[in-house]
Amino acid sequence: MTVKLIAQLHVRDFDAFKPVFDEMGSVRREHGATGHRLYRALDDPSKILVVTEYRDADEARRFSQSTELKEAQERAGVDARDFMAYEEVEDVTY
Repeated sequence: MTVKLIAQLHVRDFDAFKPVFDEMGSVRREHGATGHRLYRALDDPSKILVVTEYRDADEARRFSQSTELKEAQERAGVDARDFMAYEEVEDVTY
């Protein structure tokens, strides 16, 4: 089963957020992440959507609740966050 961890974030400054996000790549992998996609809202560049793939829900949950993530988000200027895990049901490319 593939699980997508969807994180909706609000950041104070994307240019300050991005390097910290990049630093966390190894931590995401240590928690079982197999890839991610990063999006910015067209109408508000401080709204970020992160979709990270995990092999199972436990890995996704552990990462979303990790101390490393909370500390990184503080350094990155994340002032709002919401996480939700989804099981992938279908993946179709057009």
